[in-house]
Amino acid sequence: MTDLLFKTVVVTILLSLSVWPGTGHTQECPSIEAARKAISKRNVKVIGVTPGPVPGLCQVHIKHQDISRVLYIDKAGEHLIAGNIYRISNGTNLTGEAVADLNRFTEEELERLEKLVAFTIGTGKKTLFIATDPQCGYCTMAEEILESMAESGQIKVKFLMFPLAFHKGAREECISLVCDKKGLEGLRENYISENQCREGISKVDETIAFLKKKGISGTPAYIFDDGLTISGVMTREALVKKLGLAAGSESEQESSK
Repeated sequence: MTDLLFKTVVVTILLSLSVWPGTGHTQECPSIEAARKAISKRNVKVIGVTPGPVPGLCQVHIKHQDISRVLYIDKAGEHLIAGNIYRISNGTNLTGEAVADLNRFTEEELERLEKLVAFTIGTGKKTLFIATDPQCGYCTMAEEILESMAESGQIKVKFLMFPLAFHKGAREECISLVCDKKGLEGLRENYISENQCREGISKVDETIAFLKKKGISGTPAYIFDDGLTISGVMTREALVKKLGLAAGSESEQESSK
């Protein structure tokens, strides 16, 4: 295997489940020892091998730099695949779902996240975390949806500052937001000051390190109370479904005002 396995450029495999109906198939898979031999990288730990999402492929759960990842191997143990499997019918990234489940936050880890929250908006009973970067355009889109839902009383949103390394000055902006307690308004206005207090530095740097260890590498990233992480902008409809909010609850609340 080459280092390409762990770089952003990977082979994307599009497999249609209309050809392979359903994923409840059973099949024999290579042993963990066979998978280890196929991978043969010292810094990769093979955790387990289970039937994959489509017939003929088995899913290999590995850990690289303490982060759970997924590879695929054929049942004969002769071919190893690094990439994403998509369900063509609805665009679902089956590999992404598997990786998110393997990196799910535990109850203790969710409690740790509480200590890293920069600020909170909303008073709803349904809560979630969002990892964001002040220089991330997609984050702005996500924040607008979340703010609208929070204002309607549907949700409570806890913001985690996760500046990306290639955004110059983003870390300093995040630290200023924490130190000067500028909240969502400051985030929206790209607030920055010379106040780089110890508390802000500690909170932002710990957030970066912790989320990276959980496999989060981009923003926005939503973390739900079941420990699941979803990356990329979620629509209002997707959030309503994921949070188990009653359909039409928002319009009913608006009409009652």
